[in-house]
Amino acid sequence: MSQTTPSASAASSYEQLCSAEQATRFTAAQIREAIAHWVSQDRMDHAEALVAAGLGLYPESQDILAIGALLAEIQEDWAQAQLCIERLMLVQGEGSPPDTWRHLVRVMRCRQAYHQAFMHAQKALQRFPDHTELREEHAQLAALMEPAVVQTKAEALVV
Repeated sequence: MSQTTPSASAASSYEQLCSAEQATRFTAAQIREAIAHWVSQDRMDHAEALVAAGLGLYPESQDILAIGALLAEIQEDWAQAQLCIERLMLVQGEGSPPDTWRHLVRVMRCRQAYHQAFMHAQKALQRFPDHTELREEHAQLAALMEPAVVQTKAEALVV
């Protein structure tokens, strides 16, 4: 996969887009590109401000929701990542691709919401049974869940 670098004029326009106040003049796609630019410059403060502004301006933009989720994942803000992904899936509707499902499952697992993650992984596999990464997530969650199920059954026998 080749990596493209933005032209000097594109990079300079990103330099100008670093606050919520400035975001109102830009499209969702331009804000997404600026967020990516600031992340690449390790300026998470600017990226976070633009995500917040982008979500305010374009609350149903797949561009903004997706990059907002990715930024939250980078920062290990699992609650924000889950919120963005769930909103993204609402916007995508029945057309949510397997990678969106995979990100949701992973974020839930990082939040230690294993049962929820497992249930979403099962639902995703019903839609995308041949998706390798979803199958791996499901298998890992099943292994995590197994001791809890065994323990619950044992506790029920003791009572």
